[in-house]
Amino acid sequence: MRIKMRILYYTWFENSTEDMAQTLVLLGHELVKCNIPFQDYETDEVFARQLSEVLKKYACSAMFSFNFFPVIAKTAEKYQIKYISWIYDCPHWTLYSPAAKSEYNYIFVFDRVQYLNLQSLGILHLYHFPLAVNTRKICEVLGKPQPEYEEEGEQTDVSFVGSLYEHNRYDKIHYLPEYLKGYLEGVMQAQQLVYGYNFVSELLTDDVIKRMEACLGMHMPDAYAVSERELYAAALNEKITSQERISFLNSLSKSFRLTIYTASPCSLVPGAQAGGTVDYNQQMPGVFRRSKINLNMTLRSIQSGIPLRALDIMGAGGFLLSNYQQELAEQFEDGKDLVLYAGKEELLDKTRYYLSHERERREIAYRGFLKVQKLFSYEIRVKQMFEFVQEEKGMK
Repeated sequence: MRIKMRILYYTWFENSTEDMAQTLVLLGHELVKCNIPFQDYETDEVFARQLSEVLKKYACSAMFSFNFFPVIAKTAEKYQIKYISWIYDCPHWTLYSPAAKSEYNYIFVFDRVQYLNLQSLGILHLYHFPLAVNTRKICEVLGKPQPEYEEEGEQTDVSFVGSLYEHNRYDKIHYLPEYLKGYLEGVMQAQQLVYGYNFVSELLTDDVIKRMEACLGMHMPDAYAVSERELYAAALNEKITSQERISFLNSLSKSFRLTIYTASPCSLVPGAQAGGTVDYNQQMPGVFRRSKINLNMTLRSIQSGIPLRALDIMGAGGFLLSNYQQELAEQFEDGKDLVLYAGKEELLDKTRYYLSHERERREIAYRGFLKVQKLFSYEIRVKQMFEFVQEEKGMK
């Protein structure tokens, strides 16, 4: 028997707020949403007092948030109630806080490599748990995908929705010695050629980290169990992602009708059509449904997990062409549910092929949608999440 809970949902106005809130209510839970601003992730007495007042006023039996907030975890521990967090980001640095070790935390991370790295930190209730998409809502708005019919309205050939990461931390370095600059550029160029395994951190020797520290100076609170190697690897992975996206999109724009939907400067891909920004809930699913090919280029710090963008595309009934990602390849069949590439030339070749093979493209998009609906819908994922919480199991 599943216990219905009264849940305090702390929202930071993330894109998935309404999807999660509606699902919790649909599953029979009572919901109290709040967004109290705080000044510090770890300690904020004003925030903690206000949060406590909400908990007591509504007699909440649990708290939930996307991403993990140590200041919320400390309040949950004080009142001995469960704090459930579903991690959006990878890496997510607050998971290295001592507050993550509380027995009242239930932490769900979507990237398996991140999950395995966190296992040594003593987090009692830690789960590898992919993200979700609200297929019910999308079908209510757009209708269920119909593979035998062309979507109404003008279609875009190739679409990309996302950031070009032009303001990455690596580019904020004003000076690097020539040796260090050459070494790091070599590491980044090598990693761009490899999918399915990230070796950036392994190539950051103690000497290289010491030199980077003098130039970049990234720091976390002393109590956080995160190494400098992880911090600097994340900065390089962000830069690699930026280089890769800009390079690949420029190559695509020379041969195909490409539209990019981004807040980044479109001058970085001058051959593409600028689509502007799109609202996650109201506009983005329609873009995916009306595009012949939708691109996913995963942030390189997501080492194995299924990025939310891939689920968004397939959940909207769009055709997904994505870089190889281990967990994508495990859960979906390449050439049947989606199409994967492992380099620029393969991306260009497969774009050309699937633009000219309409029936095959539509069938793949439809099968991808059906699999996401079956395995990654909010109702299915959240129901399973709360089963784990109520069964008191950890390390899944």
